[in-house]
Amino acid sequence: MTFERGIAEDEAASPYAGFSVCHYTSDSPERVSEARRRLAEKLGIGADRLVIPRQTHSTEVRVIDSLPVGAEQLEGVDALVTRMPGVALCISTADCVPVVAADGRGVIAVAHAGWRGMAGGIVEKTIEAMVGLGSRREEIVVACGPHISAEAFEVGEEVAERFEEDGAVVRIEGAARPHVSLYEAMRRRAMRAGVREYNILPLDRGFCSFSTPGVYFSARRLGIASGRTPTVVFTREANKGQE
Repeated sequence: MTFERGIAEDEAASPYAGFSVCHYTSDSPERVSEARRRLAEKLGIGADRLVIPRQTHSTEVRVIDSLPVGAEQLEGVDALVTRMPGVALCISTADCVPVVAADGRGVIAVAHAGWRGMAGGIVEKTIEAMVGLGSRREEIVVACGPHISAEAFEVGEEVAERFEEDGAVVRIEGAARPHVSLYEAMRRRAMRAGVREYNILPLDRGFCSFSTPGVYFSARRLGIASGRTPTVVFTREANKGQE
């Protein structure tokens, strides 16, 4: 479940306009609190059952096995895994890839995968954490939400080199520098971690965070002092009702 901004205000005047539950990009605490209240209400749970980490482009994966979760346990965390029903795992993105996974047995996960985290193995580490909770690799289904497209994601040669093995480097005619498909990198890395290719959901072509102002936040377009698009995975009841 990805929450779009749903607003078309002037971004230059209001880079935080829209729906964001992210608490560390200088957004108004009141706005963030209200967004979290609305999110919890939509899910039918208390706001204390929203687990929202303080992401730092790390490869740190946190397994959530009890509540409450202290802020110190979520500092520097970029992926969450649980088998607890009624707990909403949330990450926030603004061009990076929000990766969601579920196994049909009650284990769910969500990861924030920018190029640093992707290159560092956060997708593989998230799958491993799921396996540690009892998931079977061949049953894990993976999908991703809106993020920057390969056409918009221009990088330096030193970054591109880290994705050559994934077949994720895109050379665009006339472009001075290479581009990278973070989706393709995610797909290849999930398969290397044991996820079946047919269990990786195809990409929605209307997803590009950079190219859809007023719909998704984009740090490349707005700067890092802006809102973030939340992505949530949540199980209503044990072993069923995954969203």
